Amino acid sequence: IGYAGLGLGGTASGSVDLEARAGAAPTGRTNLTIRGLTRSGLVTSSTPIDMGVAGVLTAQQAGIRVVMASGGRIVGRAQALLKPLATATGDPLRRLTDARLFAQVRYSGPADTLWRLTRVELFDLAGPVAIAADVSGSLTAPQIRGVVRATNARIQSATTGTLLTGIQAEGRFAGSRLQIQSFAGQTARGGRVSGTGAFDFAGAKGVALDLRLNAERAVMIDRDDIGATVSGPIAFRSDGAGGVISGDVTLDASRYRFGQATATSAVPRLNVREINLPPGAGADEGEAPAPWRLAIRARARNGLLVSGLGLRSEWSADLAIAGTPTNPAITGRADLVRGDYEFAGREFQLSRGVIRFAGEVPANPALDIEASANTTGLNASIRVTGVALKPEITFASTPALPQDELLSRLLF
Repeated sequence: IGYAGLGLGGTASGSVDLEARAGAAPTGRTNLTIRGLTRSGLVTSSTPIDMGVAGVLTAQQAGIRVVMASGGRIVGRAQALLKPLATATGDPLRRLTDARLFAQVRYSGPADTLWRLTRVELFDLAGPVAIAADVSGSLTAPQIRGVVRATNARIQSATTGTLLTGIQAEGRFAGSRLQIQSFAGQTARGGRVSGTGAFDFAGAKGVALDLRLNAERAVMIDRDDIGATVSGPIAFRSDGAGGVISGDVTLDASRYRFGQATATSAVPRLNVREINLPPGAGADEGEAPAPWRLAIRARARNGLLVSGLGLRSEWSADLAIAGTPTNPAITGRADLVRGDYEFAGREFQLSRGVIRFAGEVPANPALDIEASANTTGLNASIRVTGVALKPEITFASTPALPQDELLSRLLF
């Protein structure tokens, strides 16, 4: 149905009749049964639904009725009437988009089936949702009135590892906008997120959104290389193509692991060339989706746990995070609070340390770390400099010993 770039799946059977004569407005009728309709995104697909579609096109008006079913029960009904249609011949699509619209939608079923149609790939919405809406205006400038309620829904992002559960949300349509009047959900370890927002269905590039949330010790990032439990304001804004995640948050608990910055990266895009397509087909399907960008300020008085390269340590930090969610560009510095450094099976106490992030993607911060320990009758110290992906390690001792002899004592 449509074209491959829409990501739609399912099978359709039935009839589509269209009659177009020179000098006369086209007329037609359709009666379709669609089984297993889904839309696939970057990593997941929506819950399949079945649809029955009946439509009539005359010279004066166009009407359509739709019934939706999932799991053996009816979950939604919709009907629309476009009247009057322009009588002049010409672009048939223009006759529909310029006509006056009256439509009704009633839906109570899986949220992901509808969410996938927004083409927002950063996070997924699942769980039950109920919608009652009446639409007037036109297809290009819809005026919507109605309400939306979500109970015990779930938001999940495979990119950041974010998981919000038990979501309770309520919104009201006004014009082309869906105003989210209340939103609340929980994260792991007792965190909470609440806020308000809006979706605009008349965006020039798709469904625009503006969500303003407040996090309270919420687990917002949970990846292999980095994790963050934060408090503070977070905003999601999009014009329908990509978007920006901004905020000024406090890191209540966070972690960073050296040596894993390259483990998480964007899902690779395959360079596929389709042959023998009709002229003009597939012209817009090769465009990569616009990425989401980050503009976050994060501060931690302590509690930033840094591991890897032999480190087990706690730091304070003042960071600015830009780039994309799959490859964040971090700038700023972290200062040592306390910690240990393990080398050759021996444990050294960290005495000072600074980690400087300069916005590399993937992150490759500069290190200036020193640790010391009393062993085999001498006070030995180790200094780690260079960058995380290629650290430089030097040794010193009191009394002073040559590097090879000091290393021999540390190893054996």
